[in-house]
Amino acid sequence: MKPGSEEFSRFFAHWEPQVRRYLIWLDGDISVIDDATQETMISAFRYWERVSNHPQPRAWLFKVAGQRLCDAQVARRRAGFSTDPSELPDDAMSEAKDAFAVWDDRLAILDAVRKLPQQQAIAIALQCQHDLPLGEIAAVMGISTGSVKTHLHLARKALKLLLGENEGGDQ
Repeated sequence: MKPGSEEFSRFFAHWEPQVRRYLIWLDGDISVIDDATQETMISAFRYWERVSNHPQPRAWLFKVAGQRLCDAQVARRRAGFSTDPSELPDDAMSEAKDAFAVWDDRLAILDAVRKLPQQQAIAIALQCQHDLPLGEIAAVMGISTGSVKTHLHLARKALKLLLGENEGGDQ
């Protein structure tokens, strides 16, 4: 199947927003998310024969998306731009919060997830946002299902503490 086919167009339309949503859980800089999403979909196009026949295309996409996110973050740092949302100027953060005032709880959760160690953040994002089964999360992360369970357990524990601090401590 050629990458320019209607099949790839349907694939792109279906998966590009999901890749973007996954990356939003891991980084708050929209330009980094845009770069990583675009590079992920370019990789899917470039390796379309492999992706279209892959037994778990979602796992392939999310694994590549994580790699492309790291690449985009490194490129931004090398260019002298911060990729840490906590380092954004206060006015930029307040504008973002004003624009998403309706989503305050979701933003608090995303902010807390972004404070987790990377493996925990990836595991929780894949489970919460995309409802991936443990085996598929393990495939994305390149670890065992037991390790996925450990990362999820530690992530939930840390999130309770982080979100409890935001809400006054008694959650």
